[in-house]
Amino acid sequence: MTFRQPVPAPERVDLLGLCLGAAPAQDAPAADAPALRDTLGHTLSHRQLAAAVTRRAQELRTAGAGPGRLVRVDAERTTAAIVDVLAVLAAGAAFAALPPGAQPSPGVTEALAGRRDLPAGAAYVMTTSGSTGVPKETVVTREGLRHVFGALRDAPQLGFPKDLVWAQFHPLSFGYSMCEILGALAFGGEIALVEREAPLTCDGLRALMGPVRAEGRRTVLCLTPSELSLLTARLLEANMAAPEFVLLSGEPAHRGQLTEFLALPGGDDSVVVNTYAATETAGQITADRVTTASVSSIIAGYVGHPLPGTTVTLLTADGTPVPPRDHGTTGEVHVQGPGVAAGYLDPGQTAARFVPAGPLGETAFRTGDLGRWAEDGGLRIVGRGGRRLKVAGRWVSLDAVEHALLTGGCVREAFAAAAEIRLDGPAPQECLQVVAVPRDRSGVTAKRIRGQVAAALGTPLTVRLVLVDALPRTPHGKADTRAPAIPPASVAAVGGPANLVRAVWEEILGAGIPYTTNLFEAGVDSLGVVTAAARLTRVLGRPVTAAFLLDHPRLDLQIAALATSTSPPGAAPAARGAAARRPGLAEQRTRRRAARGVTPTSEEPSTHPTLGSQEEESTS
Repeated sequence: MTFRQPVPAPERVDLLGLCLGAAPAQDAPAADAPALRDTLGHTLSHRQLAAAVTRRAQELRTAGAGPGRLVRVDAERTTAAIVDVLAVLAAGAAFAALPPGAQPSPGVTEALAGRRDLPAGAAYVMTTSGSTGVPKETVVTREGLRHVFGALRDAPQLGFPKDLVWAQFHPLSFGYSMCEILGALAFGGEIALVEREAPLTCDGLRALMGPVRAEGRRTVLCLTPSELSLLTARLLEANMAAPEFVLLSGEPAHRGQLTEFLALPGGDDSVVVNTYAATETAGQITADRVTTASVSSIIAGYVGHPLPGTTVTLLTADGTPVPPRDHGTTGEVHVQGPGVAAGYLDPGQTAARFVPAGPLGETAFRTGDLGRWAEDGGLRIVGRGGRRLKVAGRWVSLDAVEHALLTGGCVREAFAAAAEIRLDGPAPQECLQVVAVPRDRSGVTAKRIRGQVAAALGTPLTVRLVLVDALPRTPHGKADTRAPAIPPASVAAVGGPANLVRAVWEEILGAGIPYTTNLFEAGVDSLGVVTAAARLTRVLGRPVTAAFLLDHPRLDLQIAALATSTSPPGAAPAARGAAARRPGLAEQRTRRRAARGVTPTSEEPSTHPTLGSQEEESTS
């Protein structure tokens, strides 16, 4: 009788379990499977990477690293840096990723020197991007990472298979980089380091996809929506197919060209998942699969259902929970669950955002974002933290303005932000600055963009439109809405009235001001009129009053009147009648006040509903 020798089970290595102290996964990747490749294509297997991490972790323990201690790692995206990050976690300590030579903050300095202990379960200290407020140094826990990456692996919204190549594209000082590194390990895939260009072009991502496909494998890209727009443009230029898997996070989805991406070759087969995330929750909170049919709802703020084990609560200003069956009430988004961080290094910041949430001492993270429950029980974000602000006495939903532009078909990317118009002569004036990447540079397109902004605002407000070839970006890849306002070009006091009048208005308002546009419909409020009158007076060398501009609301009318008179004429009803729509009583009152230099107060009701009017019940 012949007995067959049992076939030995293949050796498997669970790097995520090694680093986070989780139970070994039964379906961990084979030891010889690739785990990490550098930018030159050199690879380490899971066995080799585990051995390097184990050796380095022992060195760190010998040097005193362990629970509650903080270790500095260089934020250079190299094989050595990835090994260091994983080794610190494997040693039970926490890390702070800092650029070489960078001076850490006082709180991080104290923790690095051992003068300040972190919670025993701390995994890393990560500074938030500051896109919705003051940057905060967040203490993310190992339990939070185990929870989030286990939930991503189990969430039906993703459906990511194993053996994928995960691009490691973001700086290690940005929390999204942990999704790339630990996500690859959670799904048993390979981390591929990608060169990150400055300025960002996404050419490195495009270059990665070709070799991976040649190997018969598929790619996962973790991108902000702004980065997705850049990548889509690069793929269109190269006539390349869409990547197979994309995980979106870090910004509102309306900043990404979702429709164009899905229209790429292979876009219909791409698995695109939009997520709502925060550094303070160790990453993802909700997730939703993006399809052609769901694009409009996702751009409108739908972010899907919470991941398994994560609880989301909406609380009104008085602390009353919004029941899931209530689809019309807005509340601030609170998150509970194992993913919630241990707080910030600053106790005052911690007390403001990490709040008691139940009788058993649970803690909830106040996101500062406003949400509503969707019909299917998912979450819809209707206002990002800090994205609704008062500009020149008027409340403006910046998300609403950007949404109108990005769905209007004239721009590829855009962002709106409060700014000041600073000119030689007039006092600084608050305005809304809109920076956009147009689909073409024609004057008609600029005029349409400006019209879309005015329609979205629905209320008089001075708008400065700046058209650029590429948006300014933060090192993290997000649209840099805090970039300094682009200074207007100064007007040389030469030429006739036609050139000077047009140059002054372009100096104030930027692009999209044709001669026959009614300036009050194109984005000018009473302060804008006063600023323009002062600037025209200075440039023309003759008095130009606000009343004159109010009665001549088009460039051609102003030019005609100024060219035929040595002093600005008074009211000209005949010219005004054909030039502009007949103003309502409220607008007539606004114009009369502007002529006297009086600014409307914020208490005056708008005469037009705004695109963001449904957000007036904000709790923030």
